Amino acid sequence: MELLAPAGDLEKLKTAVRFGANAVYCGAGSYSLRAPETSFSLGDLEEGIRFAHDHGCLIYLAMNIFAFDEDFEEMMAYFKEAVEVGIDAVIVSDPGVIRRIRELGFKTKIHLSTQANTTNSESVKFWRDHGVGRIVAARELSLLQLEDIKKKVPEIELEVFVHGAMCIAYSGRCLLSSFLNNRSANRGFCSQPCRWEYRLKEAVSCEEQVIHEDARGTYILNSRDLCMIEHIPRLAGAGVDSLKIEGRMKTAYYVAAVTRIYRAALDSYFKSKEAYQFMPVWLDELKKVSHRPYTTGFYLPGLLDDTEYTADSSYIRGYNFVGVVDEHDLDNNIIKIKARNRFALGDVLEIIDPCYPEIIKFKADLITDQKTGNSLKEAHNSYLVSVPLKETSGCKISKDALIRAKHEEGG
Repeated sequence: MELLAPAGDLEKLKTAVRFGANAVYCGAGSYSLRAPETSFSLGDLEEGIRFAHDHGCLIYLAMNIFAFDEDFEEMMAYFKEAVEVGIDAVIVSDPGVIRRIRELGFKTKIHLSTQANTTNSESVKFWRDHGVGRIVAARELSLLQLEDIKKKVPEIELEVFVHGAMCIAYSGRCLLSSFLNNRSANRGFCSQPCRWEYRLKEAVSCEEQVIHEDARGTYILNSRDLCMIEHIPRLAGAGVDSLKIEGRMKTAYYVAAVTRIYRAALDSYFKSKEAYQFMPVWLDELKKVSHRPYTTGFYLPGLLDDTEYTADSSYIRGYNFVGVVDEHDLDNNIIKIKARNRFALGDVLEIIDPCYPEIIKFKADLITDQKTGNSLKEAHNSYLVSVPLKETSGCKISKDALIRAKHEEGG
């Protein structure tokens, strides 16, 4: 199975590739379902494609808005240039966009977005007959339903989300944000009103009914996050071709940590299906990225696994992303760190390196400013500092390996 990771910018694209993605999906200008700041300029797209292809990784371009007539001219101009720089497939949801792509003679592989909410084999056959080679299945399907679709239409690839945030609306087609804030979720500007606190009133008596008694109210539309790391064999058994990680708007640390764990699980499974065992440390590591409580969504209804989380809508934060390795001086066993968030003298830091299966831990006993040579009590975003690695062996740490620190409340 393919492991498909998200990229909200060029750094995240390269991170996904380094940490084991087989393919990466990224946004096309203002034509994907994420905010414009997570979309790629053509220059960054070209550089990202070159880097990915050099490492044997594919690039899929998300152009999955539901377009208006006034969108098509600029949208197709962007797409034409994206094809010329080498995208491997395009993700779309609008039948008009598919028609225009084929009408203009483009032979690019077409993947149908989950926004098209494909839930049955007859729909899959319809899209196949209109040139679609892969379906990103509706998140409302169970594994048994996916298996049935694959048996009936085996020539079509099936891609499913396996990790990340879930949308409360049917296949993500939501009008709440547009209605309440004039920010369209289907144009990349969702304000996530489903995460807000709500109270319910009975229409006639106007008596307020608080669901799940709590002084703060309740978050009745708030979904848990999806996590299928414990069910790799069942996904494979259903005939799924691609496992998709949600998160183009999340950090490089999220991309690295999640991609790394699913890569390890997939490699272990396909190395020996008979001997495969789920490793609890995989789930432990996934709990160290910012997340809401996990669920298996609709895939395994027999588990009676809750999809709502009504206590609050905040993320659980176990660790902070504090820096990126700029250089490792192996002779003196010192690393230079490009700081991204605050860390302080005495903190225990952890390195996530794509070249090593284990997390490398060390204590920041000395922090030196690379510009002034002065010792520091703490480093902050944009600082370039060096820290000795007393606890590590003679292994050279990779450039751009990520560094995290345990999250302290109020820190």
